[in-house]
Amino acid sequence: MKNVYKKSQDSAVNQVLAAAYRSRTPLIWDRAEAMQPQCGFGRLAICCTDCQEGPCRTNPFSAEQQQTICGRDKQELAARSFLRKASDGALALTKLAAQYEPGCSFYDEAVSQLAVSDDEMLAFADTTERLATIGRCTNTVLEQISQSRQAAGSGVPAAVGINLGVLRADAVNIVFHGHVDWQYVLGVQAAARDAAIPVQFSSLCGNELNGNLPLPLLTNYDSQEVPLLTGLVDLIVIGGQCVLPSLVKLAASRKIPVVKAAAKTVDYAAVIQSAWQAYKNRSSIAAAVPAVSNEAYIGFTIDNSAELFQRVTEQFRQGSLQGVVYLGGCGSVANTQDAQPVQLAAALVEAGYLVITGGCAGTALAKAGLCQADGKNEVPPVLHIGSCHDAGEFLRIAAYLQQNNVPVKALFPEINHNKVLATALGFAAAGIPSWLGFEAVPDEVYEKAELLPLPEAAELLQTLRKGAGK
Repeated sequence: MKNVYKKSQDSAVNQVLAAAYRSRTPLIWDRAEAMQPQCGFGRLAICCTDCQEGPCRTNPFSAEQQQTICGRDKQELAARSFLRKASDGALALTKLAAQYEPGCSFYDEAVSQLAVSDDEMLAFADTTERLATIGRCTNTVLEQISQSRQAAGSGVPAAVGINLGVLRADAVNIVFHGHVDWQYVLGVQAAARDAAIPVQFSSLCGNELNGNLPLPLLTNYDSQEVPLLTGLVDLIVIGGQCVLPSLVKLAASRKIPVVKAAAKTVDYAAVIQSAWQAYKNRSSIAAAVPAVSNEAYIGFTIDNSAELFQRVTEQFRQGSLQGVVYLGGCGSVANTQDAQPVQLAAALVEAGYLVITGGCAGTALAKAGLCQADGKNEVPPVLHIGSCHDAGEFLRIAAYLQQNNVPVKALFPEINHNKVLATALGFAAAGIPSWLGFEAVPDEVYEKAELLPLPEAAELLQTLRKGAGK
């Protein structure tokens, strides 16, 4: 792929990729390379398939303003595409909020505000108001998820294992992937205790901090297929978001059971029995697990770390801290996996900023050792709050910091899922300058972290289009 010299910065992933190549097992990077060249109009969001007259596209280099059959220009197409994706992301977060709190009173209201039809051809006439609506709805659902987590008890930041070395050859390995309900996880754990068999639980995208359950983390979005190639995964429990269809197909080809957590009635004992049978079937097969593991502290909140954030405000007053930056987002196969978020976080820490993270970007930083306390400092250089849908906790932290005049900003260097777009809008609606989608940050950004805030809708859309065109 263009300008990509290696697929991942994670040595464990790269070791397994070599084995995948030898066994001719195609992964996400191989499929991305096979798709080149991708449609430039689509990447610029200046094409449209809303009706059956299309597809239409506009020329980004034309001196004259070109319009689609229905009369949209390239600015309208880009804005409509962005707003629809952000609406979709807010709806996805709304579903997660309802999952955390069944009977959520806000659910119907959010759906009515966010759901749109392609036949509503003038629905986004007021772009700024639409952006504000998405931001408000996103913040409401993020706050509801945060409140559900608080009701279960904020706990304390917990040390968890990170990377593929977490998998155990001498135990049944069950992986939770794709925002699995925390009560489901508790049910499977209880069934494992009843069965009295050794089980290692671990997680992938969306389960970094499941409710308040500190599950070990294997890897992040781009490399979610990789754990299956180790030979040690015995069963995968999947939720409804962030799961690659290819992962399910790869699991089937390797006879790894996949259980959907969305089932209304669950026989947890049967889940454990299925995993146990898979374990017995693979016990004689040589596993290829890179001996790469780390430890990270995860689950920082304004409640369980109040004293810490008091020190943060004092450090800012004394001039030893420049401010606080949230670093979130997914990953992109167009870039070397983990490279951008790790580079950014390291530079920001060096420049005197406290970095807070979550989601797949957080997993990247955890794998790199940035979420681990050392002998000199009790607090890691990067604070990990949990999954991408735990961003509501950062809103609470940011509100406290802003009240104490501490500068708070947010970076989402790699955009993948629509939830990232919605979260960025939510942060902006809360008065947190946010920056979306870039490939390389200029050196002057790090000097005093002038993080190019996006206070206006037009600037947000412009930056998104710029990032999409790279």
